[in-house]
Amino acid sequence: MTGPHAPIALVARLTDLFEEQGIRYCHWKSNAAIDRSEAGENDLDLLVDRSQATAFREVLSRAGFVRVERQQKPFPPAKEDYFGRDDKTGKLVHVDAHFQLVLGHDRTKNYRVPLEEAFLESATRPGLLRVPAPELEYIVLLIRMVLKYAIWDEVAWQALRGRRAGPKPSERDELAHLEQEISRDKLAEIVQTSVPWLTTRLIADCARVAENEASLRARLSIGRQVRRRLVAHAQHGELADGALRVGRRVSGTLHRRMGIEHGFRLAHGGAIVAIIGGDGSGKSTAVEEVSRWLSHELDVRQIHLGKPDWSVVTYAVRGAFKLVSMARRSSDEPPYRAMAWLACTGRDRYLTYRKARRFADRGGVVISDRYPHPSLESMDVPLIDRLDRPESGTRVGRMLQRIERRYHDAIEMPEVVVVLKVDPETAAQRKTDEPFDYVLRRSAEVWEIDWESAGVSIVDGTRPKEEVASQLKAMIWEALA
Repeated sequence: MTGPHAPIALVARLTDLFEEQGIRYCHWKSNAAIDRSEAGENDLDLLVDRSQATAFREVLSRAGFVRVERQQKPFPPAKEDYFGRDDKTGKLVHVDAHFQLVLGHDRTKNYRVPLEEAFLESATRPGLLRVPAPELEYIVLLIRMVLKYAIWDEVAWQALRGRRAGPKPSERDELAHLEQEISRDKLAEIVQTSVPWLTTRLIADCARVAENEASLRARLSIGRQVRRRLVAHAQHGELADGALRVGRRVSGTLHRRMGIEHGFRLAHGGAIVAIIGGDGSGKSTAVEEVSRWLSHELDVRQIHLGKPDWSVVTYAVRGAFKLVSMARRSSDEPPYRAMAWLACTGRDRYLTYRKARRFADRGGVVISDRYPHPSLESMDVPLIDRLDRPESGTRVGRMLQRIERRYHDAIEMPEVVVVLKVDPETAAQRKTDEPFDYVLRRSAEVWEIDWESAGVSIVDGTRPKEEVASQLKAMIWEALA
């Protein structure tokens, strides 16, 4: 199959491994657009037999998937998230694995619907992915719509925004698709045998809610009926659930206004990824591309250890020397200015590293433009002791040397180091906004180092940028996984 939603190799390999290992699973929702899931465009929403959880995780590991944890709350019980990278397309595929069917409003996911065995028992494999009987999917979709939209706070929230609480267009399309797929006789049979706590009448009422045909009073009444039938499977009582929804709605709105967004974090710990290269190597472009690629799904921060952000101390020192220059009314540089500036840069580099290290230790991924590697001699390393200054041998000069070196010594090596190698002549021709000799000298330093002995990954930066980006992504994902 070809086209915009053709299945990708990673999903095909994963489903084949499930079949080989006898994993009982099904893609339990949004099967009207299952081609998008098979193409890696949508999440893989999998319901898995909880007794096979260990075997399921082993299959994911074999296929190159890595477990991640969601930073946003709530995090439903009996649920795990994984990402894998498709080698050919470079897509990150998200496996949203459920061992129980836990539904409800997006803010709380409060109710378990005990239909897991019925879903798994009915699953068939018309394509790559196993899917449940459409009647079961239809019942659960109606319950999802009622639990999300037939609640007072959702009605009030949407009314404040001038809207009517109801399904999204994609949910309505899913409902219309399932209504064409189901058999009414089989639906009645399944309600009687698998969902005895519901009735055919209540299912019909839920359909009225999903299709926006019920009045406000009827909608809230139907919602109460469904919640009462699921009360034994609720994580919180109805009042507590309502309070949590409101509180999380408010906090979520505040976070969005403040620009605070969180992606997934690696469950086994994050990493700092350093991309090193001379001027003209395409390093900054590569850093931007890798950061953009990962940040679609993961919690990513981008830093520049070559030019770290200034701290308050740096601003103060810079201002003090500027005042001294103005007071002296001389074009000569004040004593210790260059040394103090390098010491402040070393401190700022360490402070930036420290924030990055803490973020990575909490599961985030940091992409660093440049890094103070011990193989380097002139870029991002201590430089005060190389200055030929009259004040170098003074007590203050030696103190500034110690400060700079102490901060650099505290910066540990990252988990991943990638070097973009470009011959100096090519780099100098690329970097036209800097003096030719300056670029040539800096590029030559990176070019002449024996990076293989240093144990780092090397990428040929002279290749087309698409190939460079693809190789970088493969290297980085392999290291993260």
